[in-house]
Amino acid sequence: MTETVLITLRLPQPLADAAQAAATTQNISRSNLLRIALEQFLGVMSGTSEADRRRQFSAEYLFLVADLIVQRQYPDAHSALITEAERRMEALCAAS
Repeated sequence: MTETVLITLRLPQPLADAAQAAATTQNISRSNLLRIALEQFLGVMSGTSEADRRRQFSAEYLFLVADLIVQRQYPDAHSALITEAERRMEALCAAS
């Protein structure tokens, strides 16, 4: 079993009440609710949350679909579009 550490936390009363109400609604302890919330927050902050992974996958999939359509239906424009995308990426990276 994972070792746990007791952390004392002070919350404004409205936030504590909201946490208790959410825990009651989900039929879990307030401690478990706060643990889940912290895990999700840390995942979002590190860019590795489930929602972030889903967005990244969807974006990559859409880029691949668009590239495939352009390659097949507009082969003459494909090279120019790739060149322009590379130019824009260079400009974006240079600006940051």
